[in-house]
Amino acid sequence: MTNKLARGIWPALCTAFDDSAEQVHAERVRSLLRSLIDAGSQGFFVCGGTGEGRVMSVPERMNMAELVADEVAGVVPLILQVGGTTTQEAVELAQHAAHVKGIDAVASVAPADQPNDLDAAVAHYAAIGGATNLPFYVYWLMGEADQRITADHFLEAMKGVPNFTGIKFTDHNLYMFGQLIDRSDGTINAISGPDEMALPAMVMGAEAAIGTTYNVMPRLYLQMRAAFEAGQLEEAIQCQRRANQVIRILIEHGVLASVKAMLAWRGTPVGPPRLVEPLSPQVESALRADIDTLEFEVA
Repeated sequence: MTNKLARGIWPALCTAFDDSAEQVHAERVRSLLRSLIDAGSQGFFVCGGTGEGRVMSVPERMNMAELVADEVAGVVPLILQVGGTTTQEAVELAQHAAHVKGIDAVASVAPADQPNDLDAAVAHYAAIGGATNLPFYVYWLMGEADQRITADHFLEAMKGVPNFTGIKFTDHNLYMFGQLIDRSDGTINAISGPDEMALPAMVMGAEAAIGTTYNVMPRLYLQMRAAFEAGQLEEAIQCQRRANQVIRILIEHGVLASVKAMLAWRGTPVGPPRLVEPLSPQVESALRADIDTLEFEVA
């Protein structure tokens, strides 16, 4: 287990744009990375859902990979999400990543035009996994994964995917997550996705967690993980309860736009989102008021 790439708490890194959201803002990306590394983040997942990779061009995604790798400079590992586009473009992104020093692995969601189809997903993953020698991670999304399959069926299918290494499991079916771990004899690098279920996923065997809200409260999740590993379950449970109080507020106002607004409050502006509408001044004011009612610091 100690040689597995992903361990601990990894923010699903926000992509920082300029104020018009038309261009990636290099210095804002660097500032956010420095802040999250200083907080103790143990890796980064780049250009995933939180990173809005689906609404970025191939050149923008390549630029983001280079920028993040340059700033992180090997201090922590990086997984680049290359999916959410055509298989051909995903392969192009993976091949570029293989030439960027500091990108340690690539990942992909299921093919955008054929969700919920394991056979289509395997063909997509195999093309990406075989395009480089980098470890390949499946990004399992609840709404896009083939829910008809068993863990054994999935793991057998993954034998046809070169360099298959692990899974980022963003699904509430933690029984399936546990089965994937157990039926692989613990050989896959198991990463949880739902922030609101980080602790239950640890109980099921998650070696790492990747999440949106880790951009704004990495220390809380790091405390949770440390408490869990030390056997301090009451402390870990309290951390998850606090995280979920924040998550409830973010869901009410819009998670991605709210996270980006909160980063700006803290002096690490990342621009507005592209994937969703930014918060109106009225909604942002309500978000701030709701966060201020909490009896603990969100950090």
